Amino acid sequence: MLPRQRWFGDKGRSIAAVNLRDCGAFGDRAWLVLVTVAFTDGVDETYAIPLVLDGAAVSPDALEATLELDGATTRAGDAFDQPGFCLELLTAFERDAAVPTAHGGVVRFVRTDRYSPLRGDGPLAPRRLTTEQSNTSVAYGSRLILKWLRRVKAGTNLDREVGSFLTLQARFPHVPPLAGAIEYVSAAGEVTTLGVLQGFVANQGDGWSWIVGHLRQLPPARVDELSGPVFQELSGLGAVTGALHGALASDAESSDFAPEPITDADVTAWISRVAADLGRTSDVVRARLADLPREIENDARPLLAGQAALRARADDLRALGVERCMKIRVHGDYHLGQALRTAPGFVLLDFEGEPDRPLAERRRKQSSLVDVAGMLRSLDYAVHAALSPASAPAGEPWVRRASAAFLDGYLAELGRFPARLVPASRSTLARALAVFELDKALYEVRYELDHRPAWLAIPLRGLTRLLAREQTAS
Repeated sequence: MLPRQRWFGDKGRSIAAVNLRDCGAFGDRAWLVLVTVAFTDGVDETYAIPLVLDGAAVSPDALEATLELDGATTRAGDAFDQPGFCLELLTAFERDAAVPTAHGGVVRFVRTDRYSPLRGDGPLAPRRLTTEQSNTSVAYGSRLILKWLRRVKAGTNLDREVGSFLTLQARFPHVPPLAGAIEYVSAAGEVTTLGVLQGFVANQGDGWSWIVGHLRQLPPARVDELSGPVFQELSGLGAVTGALHGALASDAESSDFAPEPITDADVTAWISRVAADLGRTSDVVRARLADLPREIENDARPLLAGQAALRARADDLRALGVERCMKIRVHGDYHLGQALRTAPGFVLLDFEGEPDRPLAERRRKQSSLVDVAGMLRSLDYAVHAALSPASAPAGEPWVRRASAAFLDGYLAELGRFPARLVPASRSTLARALAVFELDKALYEVRYELDHRPAWLAIPLRGLTRLLAREQTAS
């Protein structure tokens, strides 16, 4: 049943066993459960799965489990399908609850000083959100939203850490304010964040839904011509992104957030990472090529045949060190779906970084161009998700103008901040940015193979276009 859950982050791996790590009774019928999922490749993962006893499945794919309690077999279901459980989570914050666990740990509900003004007075009805995501979210009226993390690791949670810095220290207005967190403390004292509570952001949807919806309602041949207001708004998103990076570079005293010069060692490590990602992606595609449709096999050929060209492109990152650019903490998994459209402007979500990278790597300071590349890839994705394959070529001019609008807004806003994050030369910037776009497309290929094989053609064709663009430029 686990691999059928949208939030299960290891769909491409073979499960060997699922073992109880720890659990704590939460009320009369619910349990806060941590399980260790063992895989045949030997690398285990921990998942946080609250269960409610005798919980009825709400759909054929809903999570169900069978528990042995006091010698009796009991059926349990996903507790988030029960509004009463969701409401009890909020109540636990209000009483600063500490739930003891079977193996000597505790689950703590921790509030920030923003909790009370965000919570307000009166009852708040819980509502589980149904948007496609790797976590589980519950809205409480129009005041708060809880993001429950499914695949969890001991140590710093980036969404909590970065959200706290941006809202409580940098006073950056374009992120949801942090209201609290749920954390598991093991008997050994290791802390694992299970959930993050934030202020609810009233919005008109995320950037992905907006762009895809806009493109689908226009004649493909006229999407570029009829998108003037959209390009203007994308310039605004670029400005918010520039302000984000300025805020993340604003504290020269904090070792966790102070900007640092990009060194030769940094660049060498980034080039090596691109090479490793290239090798890993090529190996995975080659191993599964026989199972893919013929047209996807054709799309994969430039990736498999272009290893040398891709590796050579990575050397363009050396300009970041030569021009003495700074590295900072970044979003790390930046795309249109992470940006909510609101009346005052865009609000940015989910600072956890790419989920398949190690925590230490996701916390590491990087070039801000990593985020810019993520958004440019997302714009390309949106066009090819919205238009049919036959109409997709008509969207290429749109992608170029949309990307230019975003980048212009970004650079204009970034220029207001003292830290030098990108090369001064636009051509040098473009070459370095292209490397991060290529690396992002490699990640997308691996992601789609594991989660959405039907979408695999989008990043494969994106890689082909990026290679062709770079060859033309050189």
